[in-house]
Amino acid sequence: MPGQWLPLFALNVVLFPHMPLPLHVFEPRYRQMIADCLEEGHSFGVVAIREGSETGPATPYDVGTLAKIVRIDRLEDGRMNLLVMGASRFAIMETSEDRPYLRGQIRIIPEAGDDLDATAHLTETTALTFRQYSNLLRELVGQKADEAEPPMEPELLSYLIAAALNLQVPEKQSLLAERRTDSRLHLELRILRKEILLLKQMVAHAAAAGSVRTSLN
Repeated sequence: MPGQWLPLFALNVVLFPHMPLPLHVFEPRYRQMIADCLEEGHSFGVVAIREGSETGPATPYDVGTLAKIVRIDRLEDGRMNLLVMGASRFAIMETSEDRPYLRGQIRIIPEAGDDLDATAHLTETTALTFRQYSNLLRELVGQKADEAEPPMEPELLSYLIAAALNLQVPEKQSLLAERRTDSRLHLELRILRKEILLLKQMVAHAAAAGSVRTSLN
């Protein structure tokens, strides 16, 4: 069964399902893309750039995310500020440059391995580790700990962590393309534990440096 054709917005960022992304639309090709989407009543896909640049020719990764337009703020000169929300993931089967912007023939990727019961322990462990990671980051910049609980729905938690982690585009893309939610959580748990070790060292160093400065004053 052939997939649907979808306009593609190529960026140096990875959009994850359930996550928001602000976009500033200024290039004529993307203004036309948004106009076509609104006129034809469909959405577009956000794809990370494998090679190339945002303002020139670009080769995207094979997996992207549908972007649902939440808000449009139109500027007087024709530019737009958009807020989009990530929806389903998709795989690109073929691309076309028959319009000013890139289009792709896509198929939706169903979520797998996100059974609540089967991943309950993994989800709880990863959520607690993510909370520790987040609060260490807050401590490092002098903010109070956040008492809010991370979501315990495996798929949502996995994408929240993927969006929050300070990773390069290829690493984030790998998390997006991971077929199973439980596999993604396992990868993220490993990354979080490594980051926590580094953050603890940074917090301790910052505390020691603050003590030295205080004693010298």
